[in-house]
Amino acid sequence: MKTSSKDSIIHRTNKPVPGGTMAAVHFGPRSEPVKMVYLHANGFNGLTYRSLLEPLCIHEGVHIMALDLRGHGRTDLPIDDENLASPTNHARDLSKYLQSHIDGSIIVAGHSLGANTAIIAAGIVPDKITKVLAFDPIVLPISARIIMASRAGRNFLMKNYPFAKNAGRRRDQFSSPATAYKRYHGRGPFKHFPTDVLHDYIQDGFIEHEGGVRLACRPKWEQLGYVNQAQNMKRRITNLPKGSRIIITDFVKQSEGWMRRTRRRNPDLQIDYHPTKDHFFPVVEPDMSREALRDILSAGF
Repeated sequence: MKTSSKDSIIHRTNKPVPGGTMAAVHFGPRSEPVKMVYLHANGFNGLTYRSLLEPLCIHEGVHIMALDLRGHGRTDLPIDDENLASPTNHARDLSKYLQSHIDGSIIVAGHSLGANTAIIAAGIVPDKITKVLAFDPIVLPISARIIMASRAGRNFLMKNYPFAKNAGRRRDQFSSPATAYKRYHGRGPFKHFPTDVLHDYIQDGFIEHEGGVRLACRPKWEQLGYVNQAQNMKRRITNLPKGSRIIITDFVKQSEGWMRRTRRRNPDLQIDYHPTKDHFFPVVEPDMSREALRDILSAGF
């Protein structure tokens, strides 16, 4: 299938997992074993990161697979229970996928929700995940986590937390992908997205519906992704396997104190703090992220 933004073939797979199927796009030589699984941010999809991953795979000759999480892209899994939107459940989905469809162990990288999913999954299936590379995981203070721990708190945040509130208000349907592109270009979280990245997001971020297209990630599901984050990510980051790396910004205001404590407890973990970087740095400023991907891949398993 030709893409709308680049003259290249998209290689796709759909694999069964309990309850449905998980979709992936593949970059690099498919004759080689998958060396890394990459996970996207909330509301996005694996193809969004093609401009980050594809040049690396071509240059290094490595096979990377970008997976669509539940409720996103072309993955087909139930979204009828709000608890299924948590990073913990996404990590369970990932763990089942790896156990069923990946031989041996692998590196997992991810951005935002995908980063949290990778971190949690490393504790669920340590035999399958050798290292994690996390781009701007969502590390919340305990006050926010307490609110998110209850349904009432999550409902409150869906109405009052700007990211969740705006997700619920997103226009759901368009007459065509081109109309969606015009709507998004230069606006909101897409303000600094390069043209090819936005085209790739739209290609797998919308599905055909009633003569037009609609969002593949339903607005309420995206909302739930923002407010189902009561997990203790600091503890899980501390327990990451040797050779893992975190790159974090002040998208959620951070304290360097917990980073220092984490480095003392896990000296084999690298934490890079870039407080002024854009949360979407993997796609708007991909050079740093691509170098980090190259480094963790070259270090081996």
